[in-house]
Amino acid sequence: MSPDRCPWYIAGPLLGLLIIGLRAVVNKPFGAFGGYIDIAESAMTRRRPGFRGFLLVGLMLGGGLNAVTLGSLATPVGSPTLGAGLMPTSTPAQLGLLLIAGALMGFGARTAGGCTSGHGLCGMSLGSPASIVSAMTFFGTAVALAHVLMWVAGAL
Repeated sequence: MSPDRCPWYIAGPLLGLLIIGLRAVVNKPFGAFGGYIDIAESAMTRRRPGFRGFLLVGLMLGGGLNAVTLGSLATPVGSPTLGAGLMPTSTPAQLGLLLIAGALMGFGARTAGGCTSGHGLCGMSLGSPASIVSAMTFFGTAVALAHVLMWVAGAL
């Protein structure tokens, strides 16, 4: 385990307490996509963002503060180059691909009625059948896509 990551046995219970606390104190679920929608709608209607928008901004500021405190952005799970061999080499092409991927993720989250954190953490803990099916779909698709990408990259 890398020293710059919070151990699972600390992060898991803290995340659980966050979910319970949000539900108990403000009766809101934990999910990032709702914050994005709240910020986008408040910008279009010229109103003040709600709780979910501020939660998303807080998550982003917390991540940024963590990166500044550690002195760098951590790479995911020991991979020195994210998407090595799969991402285009030019920066504009990478940005374009990431923009398309983000738009597809946003479309999927909007269609599914929430993001993976909202369905997987909050919806499933409340026993929502829709969230259980959504989370199964998210994870099944992720596993299948990981295998396809490994096959394309020649690792399988």
